[in-house]
Formats: sequence, structure tokens, C-alpha cells
Amino acid sequence: MRPIFKPKSECKFILYPYWIFHLRLFYKRLGMKDKIFDYFAYIDAYRFGAERGNSFIEIEEWEVPENTVMEYLVDFEEAKQKAIESAITWGNSRVVSWWYPRVEVIRWEKAYKVFWITEGSIIDSLTGEEYSIENLRKAFKYSNNKSM
Repeated sequence: MRPIFKPKSECKFILYPYWIFHLRLFYKRLGMKDKIFDYFAYIDAYRFGAERGNSFIEIEEWEVPENTVMEYLVDFEEAKQKAIESAITWGNSRVVSWWYPRVEVIRWEKAYKVFWITEGSIIDSLTGEEYSIENLRKAFKYSNNKSM
């Protein structure tokens, strides 16, 4: 995914995996014109969450060291199913229909979100949000102690 926010100085980064889908939903309606919606789903390929987007996010390709790329824990079929479920849930909240919608996958991409790693924080390249490394360490330590 093309970074929007970049640190001022050179720093390290990690690439976080996503599946991006553009779906089209077709709803039949009784006595009314059929309804068509476009839906953009960003599927977190590490934690298996789904987010709705406003458009198909820009993609930019780079040559990167292998050790900066997180692996995909969610395969294409799982991600596609999650995107479809998310789209139908969203679409059903906007239209009343007696029929299950027909869903068409228009486009999909395998992509990565960049997280910049600076001296004291991690920066989300799409939102600009900063996360303190010290706070993340504390949270990680707390969650590991809690599970023992």
C-alpha cells in the first residue's frame, strides 16, 4: 500500500500483510429497481480482521529485504470469504431484499502496509498514528505474563 506518512529521516520499516478486494453486490428488490453497490475490503492477513475502504487503495512496489516482510497467515480463499461476508453485512444494512445478493469480485491484490520503526516509536504509514515502543513492550510483557 502506498505510504501517505513518511518519517523525515531514514528509518527501518516492517511490511504488514493485507488482501485488498473490490467487490460488487447486486440486490434484487420486489417492485423496485435493483440495487448495486461497490464495496472495498481490506483484509488483515495476519489477524484476519476486515475493514471497509472508500476506494481501491493505491499500491506501490519496492525492492525490500526479505526480513522486513511479515508472512501471510490468511490465504486467498479465506480472505475472499471474509471480504464477501463483510460486504454482505454492510450491504444488508443499506437495502431490504428478499434475496441473498449476488457478489462479484472485480479486483483483488496482495499488498503490505508499511510501519516505520524510529528510535522510540512505530508509525502507521496510512494514518500517521504513532505507537510508543516502550508502551508496546509493556503491553506485550503484560499479555505474556497474563497467559501463563
